[in-house]
Amino acid sequence: MLDYVEVGKRIRRARTEKRITQEKFAEMIGVSTGYISQIESGLKCFNLKRFNEVGRILDKPTSYFIEGTDEHNSDFLITEIVELLKGASEEKIKVIKDVVKTILDKE
Repeated sequence: MLDYVEVGKRIRRARTEKRITQEKFAEMIGVSTGYISQIESGLKCFNLKRFNEVGRILDKPTSYFIEGTDEHNSDFLITEIVELLKGASEEKIKVIKDVVKTILDKE
């Protein structure tokens, strides 16, 4: 199920990183500022056509907004890895550390 609140947070984060106001963003995609506010609050969600436009304007893949993934951002990937590790046992974390160390030592 698509979490509109998380999608809205990601859109807001990407928009503010680009230093685009809600007003300017609304103008760029042809909607009202109030609609952008509802999107960023998770009350509404863009259709798929609009998601492509949002991605183009904010320079993010559509998957970033929907799934939270952005292959182009190593900080995001590191955060995602840390979140995955939070639920792992100490033993598994040690194994993962050894695997990562082995991979990095080969570079």
